[in-house]
Amino acid sequence: MTATAMLEALEPVLRGLSANIEHRTPVHFSAMIRGGGEAQRMQLFADVQSGSGENKLELVLLSREAMGSKAPHTRQVFELLLDLIERNVPEMEPCFRSDRDGPLPSPL
Repeated sequence: MTATAMLEALEPVLRGLSANIEHRTPVHFSAMIRGGGEAQRMQLFADVQSGSGENKLELVLLSREAMGSKAPHTRQVFELLLDLIERNVPEMEPCFRSDRDGPLPSPL
């Protein structure tokens, strides 16, 4: 997929998250996800990285929610993000990494 096609494929995902794009280039966008008050607003960043003959889409979900309570609102939005990608962009195979927990385990 081209970088443009990858970002365009995320349009239904953005609608499902009620996310508003704030900045966009041909290979990047940043979007604001509102809900749950100002303390729980989140940012979604999408960057297309090209290398070794193929494009990879990196998505980053940023939250201000406290991790002490295991960030339930952030986790809920993250799970919705994954569900929306699976339903709307099935040709994109996710690969996960968390700054806090490292890679998520692969399904058995």
